[in-house]
Amino acid sequence: METNQGDETVLTTEVEVHPTSLHDEPSAIPGSIEEDKELLKYLEKEFSKRQARLLKAQTTLNEQQSILQQAETRQETAHRLYTLSKNMMDQIKREGQLKSSQSGPRDESSRHGRSLSSMDQSRQALVDRTITTLKDAISELQAATSDLTIARRNVVTADAFLRYSHRSLRAVGYIKGFTKGFIDDEYSATLPTPQLPESVWRMIFAYVVAEDSLLPLEPRDRHQEWSFRCAPLALSHVSKEWRRITTSTPTLWVNVQVVFTTERRLRSALFHRLVGLSTGAPLNIIITLTTDISNVVNQLTNAFTEDHRVHTIACQVSDDAAPSLRSLLDIIPATQNLYLRGLSIDAGPASNTVKLPTKHVMSATNISIYNVLLERQPPFFLVPPPPWHLHTLRIDLVSLFRIDIGGTAPSLRRITITHPPTYNQIPPWYENAVGPNVENVAATELIVHPMSRAHLLPLVRYISRLKQVKRMEICGGSVQPIIGTMKDNIDSGQSVWLPALSELVISDYEQHGTELGLYIAKRLTTAQEGLKAETQSIQPLTKFTMNRCPNISADIVGLIEQHCKAGQELTKRTGADSEVVPPQSA
Repeated sequence: METNQGDETVLTTEVEVHPTSLHDEPSAIPGSIEEDKELLKYLEKEFSKRQARLLKAQTTLNEQQSILQQAETRQETAHRLYTLSKNMMDQIKREGQLKSSQSGPRDESSRHGRSLSSMDQSRQALVDRTITTLKDAISELQAATSDLTIARRNVVTADAFLRYSHRSLRAVGYIKGFTKGFIDDEYSATLPTPQLPESVWRMIFAYVVAEDSLLPLEPRDRHQEWSFRCAPLALSHVSKEWRRITTSTPTLWVNVQVVFTTERRLRSALFHRLVGLSTGAPLNIIITLTTDISNVVNQLTNAFTEDHRVHTIACQVSDDAAPSLRSLLDIIPATQNLYLRGLSIDAGPASNTVKLPTKHVMSATNISIYNVLLERQPPFFLVPPPPWHLHTLRIDLVSLFRIDIGGTAPSLRRITITHPPTYNQIPPWYENAVGPNVENVAATELIVHPMSRAHLLPLVRYISRLKQVKRMEICGGSVQPIIGTMKDNIDSGQSVWLPALSELVISDYEQHGTELGLYIAKRLTTAQEGLKAETQSIQPLTKFTMNRCPNISADIVGLIEQHCKAGQELTKRTGADSEVVPPQSA
């Protein structure tokens, strides 16, 4: 439509406005749920009917079993009667009573003849009764046997019906339970989200995501994948409200899984998003590598900022992926706790080494190593010692012989030695390994886990060279060989092992403890002799603790405690007149 306004022509458009014709359709789910509830009621009635039928079937089976017992009793009675009648008939045959007393003519008028006739009549009457009884016994036995056969069939039929009733009841019960579960789930889905405070939701979500800090489980075969999950990501997809709560709670996103295997590849965009949602909360980086990751590390370089802090780095790496681990660790901020676990890494010298960035080793206070060959370069061989803060080292025995912490870890206080992995073949260097610079290890606490027989000799060889250990805890099967060799050492008069040892803890000791008591007593005597000669070079035991050692008698325990008290007194005295009388040994 055109209109003239002066010299200008204005084009106007008329728009026809239609009223809104659409409206929100109500959901048909609530009505359908009510209809399904009627089905549930019907199923409950059918379930009750089948329960009654099962009870009736059980009663019928009991009755048929009772009838069967009666039939068996009747058959046994008939069989005994038949046997008795047959035996009597056989006896009559053997005695010849079926024959008459005289084969020729008999004079019935004589007294003798009348007597013979009377005998023949009695004999015949007995034979007739026996034959009649035998026939009746045979008939009764046949009838009882027939009833027994029928009773057995009836029991089998009743038992089959009972089993059918059981299956029918279970089938209806399964359908009823499945239907009820379906209705309950669908009904719950129609309800609004419970109105709980955000703090409560955060506590619930924190409990759900707790397992994300664990290393994924290794698949049982090559057709399966590594099992891991990102729980907060799943929670954020439930509803808009849950998404708002999860994305505004940084502590829910602190567990970041890095999985790079032949079955699963790392998604860099998702990694950036997960790290970004933590917004400053201390992170736990869980790394699983079975293939080389060097080609994708550059995609993650900008994921961390100066505000990010890392509490724990847990790594499990295969031999093929070991060389590329450092490139990934280089982009991760320094951590306090470092856990390294080797996957299918051979103990031989041909294994690939794991290169640790210096920033992680210098900042970590707890390092755990299991079946990992570390690179024989800094930080473990830095001279002079770097200012790093390693406090606790947890390591398997074989890996312990492959690193040097002597003089390079001045803050080290605790070493926990665990059983090494099961190798197909123990490396040849392991039998004579002594470990580098063991005398300079600064650790004052040593914890030894149970060891198999093949690892006891290298373990004792390593322990014998430690100089600074003041507290030692020995567990399980390691107690007896270690205590035994330490007793032999102190008896030999040579340089005493663990000269600074003053506290001993043993757990799960199954022996009677004689060598243990003798060792503690001999150590006290040696320390006292050294003190008298003003050349004291070892410390006596002053504290002893037992955990789960039921075979050690109370007398030995009391004697050990007395020696420890004497050791405490000895350490308090420093003069030449310091003489402590040791307790009498058992």
